[in-house]
Amino acid sequence: MWPLWTILLLVWPLGGLGSPLCPREPFYFLVAIMKMLGNKNDGTLYTPDDLSVCPAETLGCFRLELSVIQFEEGRSMGIAVFRLQRLLDALGSRLWVTGQGPCPPCEGHPQRPVPLFLAKLLELLQGACARHLPSA
Repeated sequence: MWPLWTILLLVWPLGGLGSPLCPREPFYFLVAIMKMLGNKNDGTLYTPDDLSVCPAETLGCFRLELSVIQFEEGRSMGIAVFRLQRLLDALGSRLWVTGQGPCPPCEGHPQRPVPLFLAKLLELLQGACARHLPSA
């Protein structure tokens, strides 16, 4: 696992590896977190089910819930989570506008196991990037 971290930390200063609207770095850090956690974390996190409703707010909820992982897993996970949160902030400001109408609070979403939470975040990122790819 250590070589993966070395690569991630060395690649980070090189700047964006993906398109300006949908960089690859959030995916790298999310997958690294998923691999580091494996199935060892048996906690639950508030996980939005419908990713199309209030997408900016939904992304914000994912970002906040990542702090729980950072707190519970300690320093080894903290750096990856912190970087992912910063990347989500930047990505969210470029991809979405705030939702129209009432958006549920983060605590209004059902609690799901951490692996499912991370899979839903990956699904949200993939969907957002697919919508913003240039048409051929």
